[in-house]
Amino acid sequence: MLNKVVTSFNEAVADIPDGALIAMECWGISATPQNLIAAVKRKGVRDLTIMTHNFIPLPIGSEDEVTMPTVLLPQMKKLIAAVVGFQQLGAGAFVKEYVENGLEVELSTHGTLASRLYAGAAGLGGFLNPVGVGTILAEEKERRVINGKEYIFEEPIRPDYAFIRGYKADKLGNLVYKGTYRADQPVMAMAAKVTIAEVDEIVEVGEIDSEQVVTPGAFVDRIVEIPEDGLGTRQKKKELLSRLGGIGMARKMLFRQICADESADNVGASKTKQRLDRDIIAMRAAKELKDGDYVNLGLGIPNLCALYIPEGVIFQSENGALGYGPLVMEDEIEKAEFHYVDAGGRFWTPEPGMALFDLITSFAMIRGGRLITILGGLQVSQKGDLANWNVSGDALGGTIGGGMDLAVGAKRVIITMEHTTREGKPKIVKKCSYPLTARKCVDIIITDLAVIEVIPEGLLLKEVAPGWTVEEVQALTEPKLIMAPNLKEIEL
Repeated sequence: MLNKVVTSFNEAVADIPDGALIAMECWGISATPQNLIAAVKRKGVRDLTIMTHNFIPLPIGSEDEVTMPTVLLPQMKKLIAAVVGFQQLGAGAFVKEYVENGLEVELSTHGTLASRLYAGAAGLGGFLNPVGVGTILAEEKERRVINGKEYIFEEPIRPDYAFIRGYKADKLGNLVYKGTYRADQPVMAMAAKVTIAEVDEIVEVGEIDSEQVVTPGAFVDRIVEIPEDGLGTRQKKKELLSRLGGIGMARKMLFRQICADESADNVGASKTKQRLDRDIIAMRAAKELKDGDYVNLGLGIPNLCALYIPEGVIFQSENGALGYGPLVMEDEIEKAEFHYVDAGGRFWTPEPGMALFDLITSFAMIRGGRLITILGGLQVSQKGDLANWNVSGDALGGTIGGGMDLAVGAKRVIITMEHTTREGKPKIVKKCSYPLTARKCVDIIITDLAVIEVIPEGLLLKEVAPGWTVEEVQALTEPKLIMAPNLKEIEL
């Protein structure tokens, strides 16, 4: 009988040559194959191409405690990723030195990477993609118009190796995952020429219920059990959680705050007139949802909407969860589990009726028009174009993630944001000057001053903040607004 068990991580990566393309997930600590990454670093192979969804450094702990794909930077010649760095910590600034020394960075979206891996797994020659049209991702790519809709051509990805972080395996290589950390790992395993998995436990054949197998052994070549002193063990994750709880920035990023997030500083007209705070914007946005809606919430103000969502609305997280429960509060860190995180890394609690799945399934929901999404915005144009991932011409100055997929694929796109920048300049503009997320995708804009619907004729002003006049809102809006016949105040 086949036995795919390998006794050490060094042995598991022994044949990886210079120049290999390695796919590895990194969507939170639990989804990262830390021991295999550490073994490749020890091996010292060079000129690697690393494909991962989130190329992010963890700003705490040593490599003996936490090892992320970023430790391989000195050995890399190319990076393929959707997220490079934390937006709150300067995005991709940490890779600039390597880019200046020749590192190539290929940016994509979460959904596009999943689809490119699937194309590689299925032996497809590529596919036509509506996501990225009109953005920097379309540069130098073949374009086609089908039934009046524009697409760009995406090539398949067929990694030489895939590093997988599983929960349990049998000796045939059948894999089980836990929580949201399956993410893109099943499709990575299918696409790779050689798949190596590290797992918490290896059991005998027959001890895994066949109904529970996610990745069949045909897609797995080697498996290694993580030893008690290995990386990513339950004990090490527990210790890391305790440390995260003591770091202010980490608490803010990963847990729901006890107090409402502070309102953004408003200037200009706000020096003399009161604007709505972020919680009120979120509360108003939540009124756009109803019982039975499936909704994906972006970071920032959209995340606050969770506090005001009507009963019966079902949350979706792009890393593979539907119907999950409330976020873990900062004063209840003991409830947090690394395998229950949303797309932004925030910890949530499980809920009866919840479903967990991989990214291929997740982005079929997102791109297939089954969800409503509430996103933040940096700029929205009079045509409903959205810019929400970058304020500069430097592609590494922002993080793409799954925002483009959501903007193009959701059945309804709701944007929540302040009406102006901190300098008092309009964020609702005639034409976006920031890099685009998607063209003509926005349905409604909810700001601290107004509720505006995007219609074929332009921007329809439906509601204004209490104490504000139409003229004052128009003065802070670049395009000419159309007045709704039943224009009213925003109800608080």
